[in-house]
Amino acid sequence: MIESKSLNRPTINNQSCAVCGKQNLMHHFEGLIKCNNCGFIWADVSLSSEDLKNIYGKNYFFGDEYIDYLSEEAILKIGFRKIKNQLLRLFPTNKKMPDLLEIGSAYGFFLDVAKQDFNVAGVEISSDAVEYSRKKGYEIFHGELSEFDLHEKYDIAVSFATLEHLVSPDEIVKQAFSCLKPNGFFYITTIDIGSLFARFRGKKWRMIHPPTHVSYFSSSTLQSLMKRNGFKVVECKPIWQYRSLDVLLLPKFANSLFYRLVNFLGLTRVPIPFNFGDIIGLLVQKPI
Repeated sequence: MIESKSLNRPTINNQSCAVCGKQNLMHHFEGLIKCNNCGFIWADVSLSSEDLKNIYGKNYFFGDEYIDYLSEEAILKIGFRKIKNQLLRLFPTNKKMPDLLEIGSAYGFFLDVAKQDFNVAGVEISSDAVEYSRKKGYEIFHGELSEFDLHEKYDIAVSFATLEHLVSPDEIVKQAFSCLKPNGFFYITTIDIGSLFARFRGKKWRMIHPPTHVSYFSSSTLQSLMKRNGFKVVECKPIWQYRSLDVLLLPKFANSLFYRLVNFLGLTRVPIPFNFGDIIGLLVQKPI
């Protein structure tokens, strides 16, 4: 992974807020910029296409951001199934399966749980993840959403833990709006820097780690971004996450007697539900 110190840093005077478009900016925590107008916060870095390829290569899923992404499949799908069932209720009278696009589809775990109820497709920039998902038979667009002509093709778009990785999140929101049919839905999850837990942790909040996390929304700024780009907000609330003890313990306790004991007892793969209130799920709708 490239380190944040190796990235280009644009001057604060040359930047505009992705949420409100203003240039009334100030420095926030070290390496972060805050808009004085709307409160949106982002990392003071500039990422090229080559940087993105380096960051989100195979190592991102196996050693950098995740220990072993594929080993988390069963546990991650617990949360995905709950979300899929909630989204399915948006289409109670449909005679045909709704068309769904996942923006940032990774290794296709959500597509796996959604394919029985939706016609699924994905967009992904990781070559390894694209190859893996295509082998399962999914239609995966390799690259960024802006590279493909998907105008008004989908009934619903979803994006999980992706918006925080984008230098220009407003662009992906515009593109999502374009690819949806009238009355189509967009559901996303992202980190909430305005949550009580994030504010309590301050600059030590676990989600502050550019260059992988570069956009830091609050519930307020996220909804403002959606409204500014034509969406109608339906629901915005904190969501539950599911992870294994392996993920929670291994980075700090891999060589400890405690970890070896937990692993020996077979508890490291037990799904652990948690909700610190700092991950939000937002559902918006494109008007007719």
